Amino acid sequence: MKKLIVIAYCTLLLLFISACSPKNPAEGKELVVEPGKTVTFDYAAGFTNGTLFDASIGDAAKRAGIYDSRRAYLPVILKYGEDPILPGYAETLLGMKEGEVKNIIIPPSKAYGVLRENSTIELPKTKIQGQSDMSIGNVINIIGPNNEQVPFYIKEIGAENITLDLNHPLAGQFVQFSVIVRKIE
Repeated sequence: MKKLIVIAYCTLLLLFISACSPKNPAEGKELVVEPGKTVTFDYAAGFTNGTLFDASIGDAAKRAGIYDSRRAYLPVILKYGEDPILPGYAETLLGMKEGEVKNIIIPPSKAYGVLRENSTIELPKTKIQGQSDMSIGNVINIIGPNNEQVPFYIKEIGAENITLDLNHPLAGQFVQFSVIVRKIE
């Protein structure tokens, strides 16, 4: 129940913010999110059970119990079509107008990926550089067969070994995404 309240709170917060957003009077034509435009937006992201795991709004993060004082809670600014963003987020933003709010459930294939079986490896800690800074969920890049860097996520840290997973920690999860477009340039 608390999780649903958090998602409802985030949605209401985004709606409130949208009511306060000024419109861009660019020649009487409303701007929409499209390739090449710089987009500023706030968001809340969570699981379909209502658990919030990320937000750009500090108050929403505090209410959800995920607030990190080391992080700056600010709107995201990106050049649409050029800066990296998850495919499902990009599809949600496309065509939105300033002040518009959307809530959508994004499938794993357009969020953090489908869960790939047999994608873990276990290595001795001594084989990994910078092992003092390791923590679960961090990314380690391993040089692949064609000399390319392959990102692995730290899944487990044992006394002597470390388990790495090619899957993103949120792979296989549906993501509930709430977004408000603040500005389009």
